[in-house]
Amino acid sequence: MRAANSEYLLAALRNIIKAKGLTYKELSDRLGVPLSTFKRHLYSPNITLEKLLDYCHEVGTTLEELQKLAIKLQHDNDSFFSHTQDEIFYQFPQLYDFYRELRHLRQQDSYEFMRKKYGLNKSSTYAYLRALEMLGLVKLAEDNKIQLVGPFYYRFSENSKLSLKYKTILKEQALDNPDCVRMGFSRMYLKEDQLEELNKLLAKEILKYHSENMQDNATDKDLLRNVLLFVTQHQPLAFSDGIGSLPHSFLQDIKTAIAQCEEAGA
Repeated sequence: MRAANSEYLLAALRNIIKAKGLTYKELSDRLGVPLSTFKRHLYSPNITLEKLLDYCHEVGTTLEELQKLAIKLQHDNDSFFSHTQDEIFYQFPQLYDFYRELRHLRQQDSYEFMRKKYGLNKSSTYAYLRALEMLGLVKLAEDNKIQLVGPFYYRFSENSKLSLKYKTILKEQALDNPDCVRMGFSRMYLKEDQLEELNKLLAKEILKYHSENMQDNATDKDLLRNVLLFVTQHQPLAFSDGIGSLPHSFLQDIKTAIAQCEEAGA
C-alpha cells in the first residue's frame, strides 16, 4: 500500500470526525487539549505520528483505516491544487506565473533558463523554487536540477480563487479586443482559411441542432442561446505584473501565509 501524504491523512481524520457526528470541542475536551491547538493539529502537515495515533484512538479508528481513506482522497484529488496551494498562488501571483512557465519547459536546465529569461539573480531564482518546494510542487537537488512533482496538468477546484481570476483575465482579453471572435481555447495555431472553415462548420452544426430541437418541441424559453465565436491573437496570460526579483522577505512571507492557511483550515 502506498503511503498517503500528511495533508490527506488529516483530511481523512476530519472526514471521520464529521461522519461520526463528533465536534472538535468535544474531542479537545476529552483529550485535554485547547480547542485552538486541536484545530491547528488537524491541519498541520507537521503533526507527529504519536499525536496522530492519539487522535485516531480518540475517534475510534486505526491508522490503517485512516491510511485507506487518505489514499482514496489523494487519488480523487491529486490533479487539483490544494486549498493552500491555490491560496498561496492567489496571494503571490508572480509565483504562479513562474510555476506555470516552469511546467511547460522541456529544457534540461530550466533553472538557468528561467534565471536568464527574466534577469533574476540566484537568490530570487532560488526563492521562487524553494517556495514551490514548500508547496510540494517541485523537488530541488544540490546541482540546481528541478524535479516537478504531481500530474502534468493541475486543475482548479470548484471554489478556486485562481480559477475565478483566470476566467476574469481571459474574458477581459477577449472583450477588450475590437475584432474578436469567441472560442474557448488558447495557444492554438490557426490559419485564416481554417478559421473560415471553423465558422462554416459551427454555423452548420448550430443550425442542425436548432432544427432538431424545433422538431422535438424542445423550445423552452431557458433553452434560447446567443452563440458567438471569438478568435483573438494569443496573448500570454499572466496573473501578475511579471516575474521579477523578489524581496528578501519573500520566503518568510510564504511560510507565514502557508501557516495561516493551515491554521484557518486550509
